Amino acid sequence: MHSSAQSKPDSWAIGTKSFPAAKCLSRHHQAYLVRRDMILDQAAVVLGSRDHAEQWFNKPARGLDYQPPCSVVNDEHGCQRIREYLGRIEHGIY
Repeated sequence: MHSSAQSKPDSWAIGTKSFPAAKCLSRHHQAYLVRRDMILDQAAVVLGSRDHAEQWFNKPARGLDYQPPCSVVNDEHGCQRIREYLGRIEHGIY
């Protein structure tokens, strides 16, 4: 018989990344966190640091129709738009 009072982990991991535990994360929210982390990793390389990437992620971006990347990353199409935009930034074409 399983106990309903099992201990909850303090964090959970996706790949090599760890996120704070939550009682309930929807698949949509989990997918958002994965996409967000991938974009922030790429942005950190392009922009030079994780701090710059996190600031950029929350500000309106010209190449994303002046929407902040955090509002575009909601689905795979938006994630692809951001990756392409970061590629243009990296090559000086934005």
